[in-house]
Amino acid sequence: MLVDSPPEPRAATAPAPPTRRAVRPLGLLLSVVLLALVAVASIAIGAKALTLAQVWHGLFHDSGTYGDVVVGERLARTVLGLLAGAALGLSGAVLQALTRNPLADPGLLGINAGASAAVVTAISFFGVTSLSGYVWFAFLGAAAVGALVWFLGGSRGATPVRLALAGTAIS
Repeated sequence: MLVDSPPEPRAATAPAPPTRRAVRPLGLLLSVVLLALVAVASIAIGAKALTLAQVWHGLFHDSGTYGDVVVGERLARTVLGLLAGAALGLSGAVLQALTRNPLADPGLLGINAGASAAVVTAISFFGVTSLSGYVWFAFLGAAAVGALVWFLGGSRGATPVRLALAGTAIS
């Protein structure tokens, strides 16, 4: 026989942790603010340190003074660094999505080895000595090895495991 008893009182519970929906925009905002601070620091720091007022003046009120010219030079360096970082991040994300492996990198698919081999071949056999020549041969070698890995991995039937194995074999 069942006995009806009053329910036990519930203990006080801690508030629910913030959801991902609330944390993600906050993390993105914090990342953008941090990136802006690092970019300003990149412009301000150099052989001759500039004050934040000089950086602001050089960015928005360029009058040709020494500080403004230095800001212009450092701005190009900073933008190039930001673009290079974005390109490396994007390439890493593409490789990780392609192989479905969060630890994937260009070395896994043999792309580094192909670029290096092409540059060494260009230097040894074609006498290339310019930086731009190295870059173009590196692109060519990376693309050739990427195509070879895709072909060896099974082309349209390629799986992440087959691509990783083909890239490791090529490396």
